Amino acid sequence: MNYLNYEQQIVEKYSVELTGWLIHGPICNPGKLDSADLAILRRALVDEVCKWRKLTEEEAKDRETSNQQRAACGEPVYGPDRKKRCQNAHVIDNDMQVDDHVVDENTD
Repeated sequence: MNYLNYEQQIVEKYSVELTGWLIHGPICNPGKLDSADLAILRRALVDEVCKWRKLTEEEAKDRETSNQQRAACGEPVYGPDRKKRCQNAHVIDNDMQVDDHVVDENTD
């Protein structure tokens, strides 16, 4: 899950929000929490204090508009874009396949 870009890649993309986040600071990857905060989050999830909520169409549009306005004013609403993955290259016999193209390594 892309927690660094929570607003764009989760809220805006799927029209859901995580409510009841009890940890100080913005929503983040649970793997980044210390054991005390992780215990708090686990209890909140078990007790359904913290849970995912589906936004209505109007709420989703309002949230996106608000996010764009905040970003335009210089607030760091959107996180960094994810790094692009490199092409997958596989060696098949003496030929190299990059995506769907086969390149003969023996030709100059």
